[in-house]
Amino acid sequence: MADDSFDFAILGATPLAGLVAGLLAEHGKSVCLVGAPFSPFRLQRSIDISIAPVTRPGTLALMKAAETETGRLLAGWGKGNAVRVDPLFIAELPESKDALGHFRQLAIALGHVVEPVVDRSAGDGQIMRVRDALMLVHGRYEPAAEAWLNRLAVSRFDQSDTALSIRKDGVARLTAGGQSIEAQHAVLLSDEAILRYLPTETLDRCLAPLPGSTALLEGRRLSAPYIAYLDRGIVLGQEHKSTSLTAIVTGTPETARARLGGTIARPNPVRLAGETVLRLLRTTDGAPFIGPARGLRATLVAALGPAAAFFAPVIARHLLGTSTADEAAWLAARGPGRGNQRLAVSEYAPVPA
Repeated sequence: MADDSFDFAILGATPLAGLVAGLLAEHGKSVCLVGAPFSPFRLQRSIDISIAPVTRPGTLALMKAAETETGRLLAGWGKGNAVRVDPLFIAELPESKDALGHFRQLAIALGHVVEPVVDRSAGDGQIMRVRDALMLVHGRYEPAAEAWLNRLAVSRFDQSDTALSIRKDGVARLTAGGQSIEAQHAVLLSDEAILRYLPTETLDRCLAPLPGSTALLEGRRLSAPYIAYLDRGIVLGQEHKSTSLTAIVTGTPETARARLGGTIARPNPVRLAGETVLRLLRTTDGAPFIGPARGLRATLVAALGPAAAFFAPVIARHLLGTSTADEAAWLAARGPGRGNQRLAVSEYAPVPA
């Protein structure tokens, strides 16, 4: 018999995981959160921003509404946890240019300000600037989130000293500090958690490993706080007035260094201050995945992209069974049963070689 029990076990160390855990607790659920604890010395694993160059109007509309809701939540914690920025998205291949152009038309129709940028150094590349997106501030967001979770009595367990298994009915069983703990519903909200706790055969066929790494670089001011090179698998993020930057690199590991070097080495070299491998997932159709594992009732969320954290209210309502009609339809189309409907939800998502 378990020594303690919870309604939900949220697995993952991402901003999405923490936000969903807190929102569930705000609605009276007992919640435990299992993941790596925040450390100011740990390399940044994600660059979280409220916009992404998606090509489905329903996804973009939901993203816009979720940003407003999540922004209000973050503002309630105090200032400085998130800032307004004007990100750049850069496409170099014809297919990516078409996708970025389609995104621009959709975004403008929804009230976003999206402008083409002329930059001779980009060659034949197409650059789009999106005005007034919201970006989490690494190093300030995490302590504020920890304080919020403490107020809500969300229990935290360090994944490094917690044994965890998930039954077929979705119940999570944890052993930590000599205690046996049970949670009625396991929810996996990071790629690392999905790959850590679930056997490969339980993953939907649309989920595939995505090689990745994160690097801390010193000695460069970027032209924007967030720059995504769609065809290079490179995202750069930088805080205001800082000369250090974070690079998230995805795609073939053998070419990762060359792609990153070719992107940021000009006009002056930068210094590599730290680097680590990331365990990531992608979907074969480019669309998010929200639904149960194969043969398990545990809930998985993957491939939400850089705006994942801002979808927290949508995911929390899904778990509570209180989704709006529009949210429920969007979520159902992106579950494991999408099958022949993949063409209706697929997104353009190049994977660099």
